[in-house]
Amino acid sequence: MRLIGLLFVFTLSSCTSVEQVIANKEIYCSSFYKGVRAVGRGALSATAGVIVPDVCDTIDTIVETVE
Repeated sequence: MRLIGLLFVFTLSSCTSVEQVIANKEIYCSSFYKGVRAVGRGALSATAGVIVPDVCDTIDTIVETVE
């Protein structure tokens, strides 16, 4: 039961985080932050082989789906 409660709290906090990112898209999608994230994604792809999409592309997809 505690595990379900913890998962519920994490789910709610992640939804809040996504809503905050969408509301502050101009901050998260500035050229500086996009560049920093691109370096991090490149390093992750080179070392672990994991492809991570840019958060700005994901925000655009979510907003299109909601509208």
